[in-house]
Amino acid sequence: MLKKLLKIAVSGVLVLCLAAQAAVTPSPAMMAQFKNLPAAEQQKLAKQYGINLPAGMNATSSAKQLGANAEVLVPQEHTQINDSPFQQRSVGNGSVDPEQPQRFGMNLFTAQVSTFAPVDNAPVTDNYRLGPDDTLLVQLYGKVNDSYELVVSRDGTVNLADVGPLTVSGLSFSEASAIIKSKVSEAMLGVEAAISMGKLRTINIFVAGEAKTPGMFAVSAMTTVTQALYLAGGVSEIGSLRDIQIKRAGQTVGRFDLYDLLLRGDSSADTLLRHGDVIFISPVKGTVQALGEVKRPSIYEIKSGDNIDSLLAMAGGAAAGAYPQAVVLERYNSNNLRDLLNLDLTKAENRQLALRDGDTLRLAETSPRIENVVTVAGAVVRPGHYAWQQGLRISNLISSFWSDLHLTADLDYALVIRETSNVGDVKVLQFNLAKAINSPASADNLVLKARDIVLVFHHADQNYQRADLNAYLRKQIQRRLNLNQDMQWATTEDLAKKAFAQLVLSTERRREAVAQRGVSQYVAGQQIHNKTSSLDNTTLSSIAGDTEILNQQSVLQLAQRNAQVQVNQLTDTTVINDAVNEVVGAKALPEEMARVMRNLYYDKELLMLSASLTRTELLYPLIERLRMQARTGDSAMLVRVQGEVRVPGEYPLAENSDVSYLVKAAGGFTEAAYLGRAEITRAMSASAHENGIEVENIAVNLQEAFNGGQTFVLQSRDRLNVFPIPDWNIDQIVEVRGEVRFPGRYTIKRGERLSDVLARAGGLSGNAFADGAIYTRESVRERERLQLSKLTEQLRADIATKALSADKSLGGVSSSAQESLLMIEQIEKQEPVGRLVLDLEAVLAADPSADIQVEDGDLLYIPRADVTVSVVGEVQHASSHRFKEGLSLQDYLGLAGGLRKRADADRVYIIKADGSVQIPGSAGWFAVTQDKLQAGDTIVVPVDTEYKDSLSLWTAVTQIFYQSAVAVAAINSF
Repeated sequence: MLKKLLKIAVSGVLVLCLAAQAAVTPSPAMMAQFKNLPAAEQQKLAKQYGINLPAGMNATSSAKQLGANAEVLVPQEHTQINDSPFQQRSVGNGSVDPEQPQRFGMNLFTAQVSTFAPVDNAPVTDNYRLGPDDTLLVQLYGKVNDSYELVVSRDGTVNLADVGPLTVSGLSFSEASAIIKSKVSEAMLGVEAAISMGKLRTINIFVAGEAKTPGMFAVSAMTTVTQALYLAGGVSEIGSLRDIQIKRAGQTVGRFDLYDLLLRGDSSADTLLRHGDVIFISPVKGTVQALGEVKRPSIYEIKSGDNIDSLLAMAGGAAAGAYPQAVVLERYNSNNLRDLLNLDLTKAENRQLALRDGDTLRLAETSPRIENVVTVAGAVVRPGHYAWQQGLRISNLISSFWSDLHLTADLDYALVIRETSNVGDVKVLQFNLAKAINSPASADNLVLKARDIVLVFHHADQNYQRADLNAYLRKQIQRRLNLNQDMQWATTEDLAKKAFAQLVLSTERRREAVAQRGVSQYVAGQQIHNKTSSLDNTTLSSIAGDTEILNQQSVLQLAQRNAQVQVNQLTDTTVINDAVNEVVGAKALPEEMARVMRNLYYDKELLMLSASLTRTELLYPLIERLRMQARTGDSAMLVRVQGEVRVPGEYPLAENSDVSYLVKAAGGFTEAAYLGRAEITRAMSASAHENGIEVENIAVNLQEAFNGGQTFVLQSRDRLNVFPIPDWNIDQIVEVRGEVRFPGRYTIKRGERLSDVLARAGGLSGNAFADGAIYTRESVRERERLQLSKLTEQLRADIATKALSADKSLGGVSSSAQESLLMIEQIEKQEPVGRLVLDLEAVLAADPSADIQVEDGDLLYIPRADVTVSVVGEVQHASSHRFKEGLSLQDYLGLAGGLRKRADADRVYIIKADGSVQIPGSAGWFAVTQDKLQAGDTIVVPVDTEYKDSLSLWTAVTQIFYQSAVAVAAINSF
């Protein structure tokens, strides 16, 4: 308890002393040294500052206390500890700038350790010079066994019993030990002495100059220069680490360069200090900065004679990726302006260039492209970069069908991309991969050159592990844009296919210089419109917060044009935020795919995904490169093939390529290809008289071209058209369902009629309902889809006109406009049926005027006999009733409970079983001329509209489409 009270009292006295002398700010190590002082020194310091220490404190008790209770010194609040690898400098508001690079070596003094003072019982060297207050431990053995603790007095002597006083001050420890041993042997026969050091004396040193905490320190006699620097908290921001002087009696007795210790581990200049020594830290003379591809980028202090070679040595040398042939040295000239010097550090004279204060040396990174390399991409097991050497061939890279290629690899078509000039122009070589592997001596086993790229394709348009490519695209976009993980654009079946399609479309539009929005912006506008069509500019911007997307005028105008209304308060912000995220993701999708394509042949990570690409995708970077290198009027070395080939499209024109090469590039012929004749369209030279390009059509026999009988060398911009076999209809099929004897799918030939197909199907069964036959055709469905699109556009225009003419003071949307918007959604969701109305009875009777020619994809459904009449729409109870001969329209409406209040009695119409429409009492609409009800008919009672304009007509038409869809539901349920 007494020791703790003493410790608290000493600490309190020190704090009072510090408060009284504000100019003196001791470090934590100084506080520890105060506790370690002898009692006389403590009393002297206390008297100096006018403080009375408690009685009973002495050097011995203090030493024992510190030895028995080692404590961790906690820095005071005023002590700043910098753990950052950068020197923290004030930026004007009291904070520090972590981006400012730190001078090398400054972090040496930022470690938080218990104390930097040397311990008293540390071993001493033989050359340690003894002085007053040093303690020698003498152990006598032999005839006499005894031990003594000898303290060097102020006169420099020690007093040993039976020997007398011996002068040891100024002697080294080894010299003093030898004297004591000799005197003991002379004075006491048969007695030997063993000498060791006890407690060391305390000396006073002074740290001056650019130290963080300059001042006088009481330290152990074993203290070195570095330990003294730790006690002073290190050097200040402008203090030199390389010019630390040791002054003794007014003379400089040593200099210490801390870089010798930090960079080479040389501590020979870290000498022991003596009482009264002064450590002077000079201001830094000059600093330079090493940046870029060095192992230790930092700011370094320089001395006279330092050059670039020594700076690189201080920075750890150049990194492995450095390019020493193009190094930039930035320095101040005589006018205090910055100059740049380009240096080649492979030359010795440049490395010997002397450095100046403020220089900045930048080592750039070497090019990521490899010189002696060949690249293999596509349908290979191990795509990547491989070392090139003289005489390397295709078979050296791909030697096995089983271990080097995927099973889907195309063995007839592969390419080599070869550079032809220093500006990066390339040419294309085409070869047969199977021949290159099986016949190493064949011409197809090409000799490769440095930087060649070998492309191996999948058969037709196949791919391998497509999910890997989709996962990569999804991850890159979500990470780059910080989107959530559940985006609709990211859950498509094939994300890469969608992205590539948008990329190709965008590229074609740019190439054609069409003045319209890019495809990604169009998709963004459509998606924003779908979910925010009723929002104004302010609401959109405040909710989404995405100025990059929402500030595009074209997108906002699209939303405004489709809905000229405002919403006062949004109730579901999550929907809008999700919509904006999906827009951002959909827009970034083709951009990310473009990045993949640009770096495909060079990026290691992307190269590993090249096996996931289809033939068209793998060729895309090459085709774009061939387009870019077509300049000064030259045409791109590209050809096109269309028609009956597996992968129609554009392909690079290989050297000496003929028609057979182009067909192999397109994956070969389809089954329907006609080999007897194909046609090549060739663009000839421009005609000055006709102000255009002359075009020549050339007939080619593909059979002879593949058998070697006819060789037709292709030219740039040639187009090959492969025709189908005349009357090729092996894949043209119609389907017959329902009440026929043999329902199923039937292959048809050109000109075949419906009556012929029904005869092949065995005719109708006994339960067939001929009047209710449903016949759908794809071409009719497409026309209906086009008409539906025109209908929605017209309807939007009508709604916009009505909204603009409405009363602005209402501040909202009228109920009629709301219903109209709902009607638009219903129409857009309506899938066209493509139903063709026909008279099946007449068809079966072989009436030429009723019979029709069947087309590929036609569907005939013949239902069972129907004995009901349905009533739907605005009636009290929509239902179906058994057909009874003689009942009129009003009778069936009465069976349904009569009309509702909102029913439009003047527009009741009948959907006949065969799909035609009849309006009672009319003889013109939809070519219906009779009012008689039959089994299978449907009576439709439409709702009465609120305004009498063209919108009511569109409402009726949507009801017709809705009722027609009932037929499709019946087909699917069969």
